[in-house]
Formats: sequence, structure tokens, C-alpha cells
Amino acid sequence: MSPHNGMARVFLLFFICGLLLENWLYCGATLFLPQHAAESVLKRHKRYNTGRLEEVMKDNLERECIEERCDWEEAREVFENREKTMEFWVSYIDGDQCESSPCQNGAKCEDSMSSYLCWCPVGYTGKNCEIETLRQCDVRNGGCMHICHSDVVRGVSCDCAVGYSLDQDGRTCTPEGKFPCGKLGISIVAANSDTRATIATTATAARPPLGEVPDAAFFPTLPTIVTKENQDHRIVGGNEVIPGEIPWQVALMDKRTLLGFCGGAILSDLWVITAAHCLLEGKVDSIFVRVGEHNVHKKEGTEGDYEIAEKHVHPHYNKAQSQYNHDVALLRLQKPIAFSDFALPVCLGPKEFTEALLRADSKSVVSGWGKVRFEGVESPVLQKVEVPYVDRTQCKGSSNDRITRFMFCAGYATEKRDSCQGDSGGPHTTKQGDTWFLTGIISWGEECAKEGKYGIYTRVSRYYAWISHTTGLKKGTSNEDQEQ
Repeated sequence: MSPHNGMARVFLLFFICGLLLENWLYCGATLFLPQHAAESVLKRHKRYNTGRLEEVMKDNLERECIEERCDWEEAREVFENREKTMEFWVSYIDGDQCESSPCQNGAKCEDSMSSYLCWCPVGYTGKNCEIETLRQCDVRNGGCMHICHSDVVRGVSCDCAVGYSLDQDGRTCTPEGKFPCGKLGISIVAANSDTRATIATTATAARPPLGEVPDAAFFPTLPTIVTKENQDHRIVGGNEVIPGEIPWQVALMDKRTLLGFCGGAILSDLWVITAAHCLLEGKVDSIFVRVGEHNVHKKEGTEGDYEIAEKHVHPHYNKAQSQYNHDVALLRLQKPIAFSDFALPVCLGPKEFTEALLRADSKSVVSGWGKVRFEGVESPVLQKVEVPYVDRTQCKGSSNDRITRFMFCAGYATEKRDSCQGDSGGPHTTKQGDTWFLTGIISWGEECAKEGKYGIYTRVSRYYAWISHTTGLKKGTSNEDQEQ
């Protein structure tokens, strides 16, 4: 090769390199952007431990399981503890079951696989700590206005007497009609220190014209009774009743003599309860029921007389064996009672509730037109007396006669206050809050108010199932309410 050809090739090579260098510089100027412009195009949050070798750093929860999907082993390496890993892992793959705050009453919620666990504070139990264990029926009636039920699983629950509905608070009972059971329809205000009283109906609105539907303001409000002790001791050591104070009291009247011979109590507009031994003489067509009576010697305009359609003596009553065991009977009337402030039903409660109410209350009320003393004259005006429940051992020890489990004692061992002849069949009532419940029926006694002796009453709690079945006045009758 000649020297001229070699020089030409070298020159050509330099020329080509120059062109390439120029083109590269031109492209470089348009390819790279300034730093601030480049950062505005692509932004990425710094990861944990950025700038370091992740492999040599301690495991981090956000890096391992939040920015990226992790498995059990990776989570285990983060927590280095099996219990803490499990607690995290359950919510990580299954969601947080505590997110909806299912636990109640300040309980702590612990998430679990497809479930949760509530750690209840003292005094609560149940899956969601919704059951108040410290709330018991024997303490302030479990907070219930009427009937308290206790269940080992559900805890305490409230119910209402017939004619009432349970409010949303689960404790309060609201009357469903104008004349609910156990409520007094009048308000009595003591006028002065003697026995006189002012009687006023509780309805504050004027009576609407005929044909118009009255509004809620017309119906009577819940009553208040304010009484004064009087010194006119009747029933045997009792007091005269203010008209309308015991509106469920009835008198059983003899059609032939037009005299009362026994008492009773209104259960509903068609049913009256009394003592079985009151019905031994004569048939039902020879007697009638008088409601709203106060003074038997006066016609006061509050009375109402009702014929009896049928009688139901308790099937276990047997006079030949015992005149007073199972001493209870029911009378169905031919027509409904026209309720008023002076004629209203008493409430009936289930067995367990009625028994607890009877034992817990220091004093209950009995009433009637019976004799004011043993072998004395009968009272023309309805009388009442407060009598305390007597312990069963003390009760049985006070009499030589048999006192069965279907009876109970009430009264005083030394004070002269008691029911007496002519009061039989009358009500023994006990107050729960501001509502009266039937707890007994006046049955028998050894003389009246005799020292060391008590009045004996039929134990109504034992007959709740029979009464409910016969009358149809039912509120969830259970097997526990059968006579035992």
C-alpha cells in the first residue's frame, strides 16, 4: 500500500469520529433535563432504611408487610414473638373483627380468626358483655317496673302485667288502656289531720262531646294516694278505706238477704277471684257480685251489681279433707264490669315474681267488711289493715292446725291487727313500685287478732298457672308456675 493511501484512510477516520462526537454532544443536550424538572416528572416516597443495605438492617413492619405483601415467616421475623405475630397475622389476613366495636359496657375487644373475644369488666358477662350480672331480681327488683325474670344464660329481663307494654328501655311498663290493672284511678289529698279527705279525679281535661274520640290529655294520669292515719280501728285494728282506694275489692252478696257474706277481687272485666269455702253454701244463681261498694248502708252511685255465669273451684279443693287447703275459686260474670275509678282490676304476676314480692315486702294490705273484733259486729264501711309476712317456721309453730305449703301467715303476734270473719275471699295485695299485685286471699284464722296467732292466707303464687289457664289472662306461663 502506498503512503498516500494510508494517509487518506487516517484522515477519513478522524473525519468520521468528529461527526460522531458532534452528534453525541447534540443528543446529550436534549436528552437530560435539569434536576428540578426531572424530579417533577417522577416522585417516589423514600422507603424505610433507604440508603442502607436492607439485608443487614433489622426487619421493619411497614417495609415487610405494608409496602409489600409478607408471609408468616416474614411477619414472625419482625415481631420476634409468636403471640404478637399471631395477633397481627389474624387481622392482617382476615380483617379486624373488632372494628365495629361489638363489645359493650367498656369491655376490651380482642380480634381472632373470623371472630372476636370480649374481655368483660367486673359485673358483666355474655358474648358482648351485654348481661349485667350484678343486676339481680332480689335487688331492687332488677330495675324492673313490674315483673323481673332471672335466667342463668340471659341474666335479668323485665316483663309487664297484662294490659301493659314494655318500653324500649326494657324496664318501664306503659298502660295500654284507660283502666290498667293495679293502678288507682283517683287522687286523694288529705284535707286536714282528721280522716276527712278531698277526692278528685285525675283527669285534667274536660270530657269531650259524645261521638268525638278523646285525646291523650283526657285519660287519667297515674294516681297518687295521700292518706292520714285515723283512730277508728276497724277490720280489727285497721282503718276505713277512702272511696276508690281499693277499687278491686268486691263483695259477694246473698240475693235473698241482700247482705254481703264474703269478699273477692277483680282480675278482669269478666273474672273475680275469691275463696273456695265462700261458695260452699248455695249455688251461683243465689248470689251476685257487687263492685264499687264502700258503705253498705248507703247508695253512693259507684256500685255495680253483676250476675255470675259460672264458678270454678280449684280441682284440688276438698272440704272433707280440709276446708281451707287450695282455698281458691274463680267466678265468671255474665257481662263485663264497667270499669271506673271505683272498680278496677288488680294485677296478677307469675309464680316466682309473686312469691318474691310477698316475702320481700314488709307490709301488704288486706281489706273487707268483716267483723271489727272476734264475734263482734261487721263494719258497714270497707276497712283495710297492713300486715307483714311471717316466716314459715314461725307461722307453722303458731297453730295446732295444719298449715300447708299452699298457705302463708301474715299479721302480728302481739298487736291487735288482723282480718276477721266476713273478710274471707278478700284480697291480700302487695305494691311493686306504684302498681298493686294480688299476693294472697283471706282464708282463715284462729279467732281474730289473738295474741300469738296470725291470719292465714291462700298463697296465690301457687295457682298462677291454673288462674291463667282458666281466665285466659296469660303472660308466658311456664312449667315452673304449676302447683308444687
